Amino acid sequence: MRICVFSDIHGNSHSFRVAYKKIIAESADLNIFLGDLCGYYFDQHDILDMLQTIPNLIAIKGNHDSIFLKIVEGNEELRKNYLNKYGRSMENLLSKNNYDLIQWLSSLPESYLSSDLDMACYHGSPWDAMECYIYPDSPLDKFLDYHISSFVLGHTHYRMSRKIGEKMIINPGSLGQPRDGGWPTYIVIGLPLKKISMREVHYDKSGLLKQIDEIGHDNPYLKSILKT
Repeated sequence: MRICVFSDIHGNSHSFRVAYKKIIAESADLNIFLGDLCGYYFDQHDILDMLQTIPNLIAIKGNHDSIFLKIVEGNEELRKNYLNKYGRSMENLLSKNNYDLIQWLSSLPESYLSSDLDMACYHGSPWDAMECYIYPDSPLDKFLDYHISSFVLGHTHYRMSRKIGEKMIINPGSLGQPRDGGWPTYIVIGLPLKKISMREVHYDKSGLLKQIDEIGHDNPYLKSILKT
């Protein structure tokens, strides 16, 4: 069995259009999206259209997706804080007709657990599904408290494959905004041997950089992280 896992697209359709073709070509038995369609960049609707055509897709909610839904519900303080911290991605999104996006994100669970696969998927961690960061150098002892043998996590934008005892902790990295100095990535897991293959996604960043100049130029981080 082959499982394709990806995470943290964050509105970057320039990367995801390339990744989408590669994911479809993998012909995986199961595709898992670990959340964060929203945030940072500007093409959430285009990405949703692509996600909805990926076969055998399991998707869970990310923290930026949850923030978007709370802002839509009327949390103006959160909206103001988001603008100050992350730039104009949310303001740009809120100016559009978001009915389909709201319905889709609202339907997503915060985790995916499969006893058949002996696998648990979270955006953050088993003990904090949305906000916990498990980095390549984070302690892993807490995972020993859980009976599942494989944990697949997103949120950090750092690719990772680590073991503690007989347990595997895996992060596919980010398809929208990698923070470990490399290209966007996703992973393919082969079962039952748990063979993990990392895939890089190379794309032309010029269109995204132009969008940032046009829409999100008030947050220099949006461009600087792309040039790392």
